[in-house]
Order: sequence, then C-alpha cells, then structure tokens
Amino acid sequence: MTQRRVATPVSDTDTIASPDTYVRGVPHDALARLRGSTPVAWIEERPVDGKPAGPGYWAVLRHADACQVLRNPKLFSVRGTADKDLGHGRGRTPAEDPPARSRLRRRLPKAFGARTIACLPERIDARAYALVDAVAEKGEADFTTEIATDLPLLAFADLVGVPESDRWLLADWSARAIARPVAGYPAGHAAETPFDPAGSTDMARRAIAARPHGPAASEAETPPHGPEAETALPDLRLYAGELAAYKRRHPGDDLMTALVGQAGGKTGPDPVEEFESLFRLFAAAGDDAVKGGLPGGMVALLKNPDETARLRADPSLLESAVEEMLRWWSPVMCVGRTVTADTVVGNVPVRKGERLVVWVSSANRDELVFAEPGRFDVGRAPNDHLALGLGPRACLGAHLVRMQMRAMFTAVLDRFDDIEPAGEPRRLRSNVRNGVKHLPIRWRPRPRR
Repeated sequence: MTQRRVATPVSDTDTIASPDTYVRGVPHDALARLRGSTPVAWIEERPVDGKPAGPGYWAVLRHADACQVLRNPKLFSVRGTADKDLGHGRGRTPAEDPPARSRLRRRLPKAFGARTIACLPERIDARAYALVDAVAEKGEADFTTEIATDLPLLAFADLVGVPESDRWLLADWSARAIARPVAGYPAGHAAETPFDPAGSTDMARRAIAARPHGPAASEAETPPHGPEAETALPDLRLYAGELAAYKRRHPGDDLMTALVGQAGGKTGPDPVEEFESLFRLFAAAGDDAVKGGLPGGMVALLKNPDETARLRADPSLLESAVEEMLRWWSPVMCVGRTVTADTVVGNVPVRKGERLVVWVSSANRDELVFAEPGRFDVGRAPNDHLALGLGPRACLGAHLVRMQMRAMFTAVLDRFDDIEPAGEPRRLRSNVRNGVKHLPIRWRPRPRR
C-alpha cells in the first residue's frame, strides 16, 4: 500500500519571512493573522539561497508599535541592521550614515529652498508626459520597463542640475553603488542605453575615463558593499567636483547650486561629499519607493476600476490617491533596527542587541488604524501610512517621491483610456522591496489635453 505524503504546514512566520512568498504577492492574510495573535512575533531566520541561518529577529506588525520604533532612533538604531533581503547576510549597509550623510540630513531642508524647487514640479511633469507620450499611440507597453523606470533618474538629474547630456552617468553610478544584488530588478537605461561620450560634457568624459572598470562597467558587475563602497566611485567624485566648480561660475535653480552656496571656509561642508551623499540617498529612494510605487500604483488602478473611474471623474483626488497607493502597496515592506537597551515593544520584552524588523506592509493594513484596510480608496482620509517612514529616519526624498507619482499618474490618466492588463505581472523575489519587474498593460490612446 502506497503511503500518502502529507505536506507539512508552513507557519505564518515562515511565510512572511521567505522571499519566495512575494513572487506570488504580499501575504496579507498571514500578516493579519499574526497581527491578531501577537503584535510582535519572533522570526526564525532559515537558510536562504545558500546563506546560513541567522540569529532571528522580532517582527513588529502593528501601526502603533511601528511608530514607537521609527520615532526613537536612539533606542532602535539603524546600525547593525541589514537593508537588504532578510536572511541574505549581515553587516554594514547604506542605512548606516557616514558623517557626511548625517550632516546632509540635518542641512538639506535648508537647501530645499523655494527657489531650488520652484521649477521642479513643472520639469518632472514634462518628464512624465514625455515617457507616456513616447508609447501612447502604441496602445500597449510594459509599464515598468518602458514607462516608469526612467522617471527617478530624470527627476534626480533635474533636481541636482546635471546637464541633459550627462544624465545617464547617474544610471551607471546607481547600478554600481546603489542597486542591491536582487536578480531581475529593472535597470532602465543603465543597461539598455549606452552612454555616448561624444554628446556629453567635458567633465562627463573625464569622469568616464576615471571609471575603475573602464567604459564597459555595467549593472552586471557586483556592486561593492561595506566601507569600501563609500570610495568605490572615483568617477562620481571627480564629476561632482567639476560640477560644483561649474555651479560656482554658473549658478542655477538646482540643489547643487544651493549646496555650493552653503559650503564655506576650510571647515565648511565639502560639496563633493555632499553631492555623493545626496546621490546615494536619493538614488536609494528612487530605487525603492518610486520604482516600487509607480508599478504598485498602476496595479492598484488595474485591480480597482471603479476607483480609477472615480479618480478620472475628480482629478482633485490625485493627491490622496497617491497616498493611498503608497499605503495599499507599501513599496518598502519592512525596515530593520537594532535595540540599544532593554525595553518593551507591544508588551513584548526585547533585549539590547536584538534585531527588530518593522513590517510596514502590515502596519499599513492595521485594522485599528485603517477602516477596511484591504480596500483601495482614492479618497481615504486621514491616511497615516508609514510607506515613506516616520521620524528622524523618514525618507529624505519623500517630497520627490510624491511629486513623481503625481506627475506620472496625471500623464497616464490623461493619455490612456480603458487601461487593462496585457499579461501576467512578474513580481520581484524579495521580502523587503515590493516590486514588479514586468507589468504589461494595454489601453486606448487619448489625445493630449
């Protein structure tokens, strides 16, 4: 008699921890069950992709407890946490700010003066429309790779003041220093459009010559991690120095001009360090929040045609719709912290040195805070989501993220009618970043207003 094999049930904690789960979608049912049973759950770190098992961590699942952790960086520190797929290694990560980056966090709000950003929304609107217009008459495209991927790069170039001819250098730097080694994440022009030195500025050509791997360097190379990553971009530093000098002679309405203006004296901030720190911070925000948020927002519209029609009928809802996209999708699903002293979170004692992971995608669906949390509501108010962080460590590029999402979906709703799926989406295999590698859609073109 053949004995039937019975599949071993997988626990909810194992489900939410495994990156394989997220290829099929965020396990909201498992997260809801865990929230209902314990707001802070212990997660065993299983071996993943050939990496050994880790020491485990506490998953913070409720909104109130997540706020407690995120608002208190002294008690819950970013140091010693992993800002990459859970279970894929330990050690220093971009979440640990070197001195230049910490100083920039304190000073950047001043640099974001009215003059600096006055023209930015108009520029980003134009960028979004150009990306949408390029495919509008085709009636079908991959929203992720053909429309959304390039907007963060273009927006950052406009923000900082990088000349038009040099903007694809940013993609190369992002691929080498910011992009995490997650298989299949869309890279846009970093891999698809070769940089043309002939049409670039002299300072860009000198930067290309300073690349450590020569002109053939590409996203396929493994980006450096650890302390050496801070000095792994000599071409970026060379370019930043020349761009700073150029902005001193030719000031503009951009952030590099503002940073140069704030630098003063021998003890003043170094614009080169400021530019490099700014690039790393905003490129990280673009990779995670915008590259995840734009396809995620499109998925929300595709799955909720009634809400899409409501938004079309009342464009004044766009601002609240973007906030709801961020909450409903949660581009960064979780963030790590290390406990610096014995304390209590959600009535659970946690010890100094233990790791916490704030599950943002769970906190953003907390029934105690959000009515019908699984429902996508373009008019939801209030909407106290945590998709862009909270407290001193909130996303430095949050304003830029929102600006790009508003611009993109304004253009999409203006030029695309009857939007529908044109195939199955392919999700990112990650338990940290909620991404869609490919999102085929089709539509009926509309004449531009």
